[in-house]
Amino acid sequence: MKTHTTESKQKQAVVQLLKKLWRLPSYLFSIPTPKVAEGQADLDTLLTQSRDRILTYMLRTASILSILVVLYLMGDMLARQQWEIVVVYLIVAISIGLIGYLRSIHYKVRALTFLSIVYLLGCIDLALFGIAEDWRLYLSTFAILATVFLGWRAGITAIFLSLGAFVTIAWQIAQKNIVITASTLGSPIPNTENLIAMSLAFLLTNSIIIAAVSTLLNEFENATKKEHQTAVSLRQKTTELEDSLNREQELGRKLALALQQEEELSQLRANIITTVSHEFRTPLTIINNSTNLLGKYYDRLSEEKREAHYKSIHSSIFYLNDLLQDVSLVEHTKKDEIQFQPALIRFGALCDQLLADMLRQTNQPANIQLHTSGDLEKMLTIDYRLLKRTAVNLLTNALKFSSPESPVDIRLHVDDALTLSVIDQGIGIPAADKEKIYGLFQRGSNVETRSGLGLGLFIVQHLVETMFGTIKITDNFQVQGTIATVQLPISPID
Repeated sequence: MKTHTTESKQKQAVVQLLKKLWRLPSYLFSIPTPKVAEGQADLDTLLTQSRDRILTYMLRTASILSILVVLYLMGDMLARQQWEIVVVYLIVAISIGLIGYLRSIHYKVRALTFLSIVYLLGCIDLALFGIAEDWRLYLSTFAILATVFLGWRAGITAIFLSLGAFVTIAWQIAQKNIVITASTLGSPIPNTENLIAMSLAFLLTNSIIIAAVSTLLNEFENATKKEHQTAVSLRQKTTELEDSLNREQELGRKLALALQQEEELSQLRANIITTVSHEFRTPLTIINNSTNLLGKYYDRLSEEKREAHYKSIHSSIFYLNDLLQDVSLVEHTKKDEIQFQPALIRFGALCDQLLADMLRQTNQPANIQLHTSGDLEKMLTIDYRLLKRTAVNLLTNALKFSSPESPVDIRLHVDDALTLSVIDQGIGIPAADKEKIYGLFQRGSNVETRSGLGLGLFIVQHLVETMFGTIKITDNFQVQGTIATVQLPISPID
């Protein structure tokens, strides 16, 4: 009976021991998450806390694995009288473990300390084992982790620090100022060709890895920010929906606003009909007169006069076409019917296509100069239809308010965004008119007898806003005239 009781107790003790061993990893890797009151969570703080948790998991895991590896290799190293290497690696493993558990230390300090240890390990490995062994693993890890925890600038710095250490130590080995004592692979003495080839391979490989890691991190952070913004927006909408006392007032306000917009739209149509009717007279008269003269007196007219009449007819047709397009766009703008439909396009193809369309839709003016800068192979996510209409309106304004001889510069540049600039040397915009120049039917006080309805910049502003961009009108201080600058995002916007 006593024997049975003793065996039962032993089994219970074994079970308890196994349970404790099973729970050991959870104790070792348990990382409490700081509590933040709902609605008060700062996104940057949350992202930093996430990096801190990742760093902590990595430090604790690296410490345990390092100790196991050192213990596994200890016998072989001691047999070769390399006890100092065992001591160094044990100290490193314990230090990494301490950094992993001392979470009271600031995140960046812990990250820098860990990165410094990895960097020193790479240098020590290179000095002791030579160029044929694990230095690349340590220094590549150093560069990648610097990118993960401190950003791409730190990653680039880490690459150059690693290259500097490699070239310095390898050169000292080549000069026999450092003697390899621990190599198990028969590491060769490096020469100049080895140094150059290995440096370039290290630089290229790690640059590609860092670029990929940095891009993935940015995409993750952007997605997290969007998710956070969506969550905040949902909370706000939920609060608004719960406020039942304001629903009727909100509905009444919307109805009143819809009625006001309908009245404004009706008034707009009346204004457009009146203004367009007046604006149509001049180009139609020109077309009629030029056609009659060419029909009746074609043989008597000189070649120059015929060409002048043809140009007048073409210019009038282009003007009427632009006028009708602008009126149609104003109608769609007021009804919020302009749709944003972005698509992928190569920057070089966009430049070629945009220039061709702008020249065709402005009657092939001879004073246009196009300048492009940036990576022509870069892929952009752009609504080309809206961009073309924006560019044509800006170019039409520039040509209309400039002399035929003065140059009009069109500049396209791409980096993190697409920038379109149209620079003319025309009459400019008076300072008093700049505040209202984006208004409907608003024109500068200095336009004199030049034709137009005052729709161009009104339409451009709405098109640019539809594409989530910005527009800025400034004076051309170098000579005279105006600089219109449009900046558009080149990545998809949710």
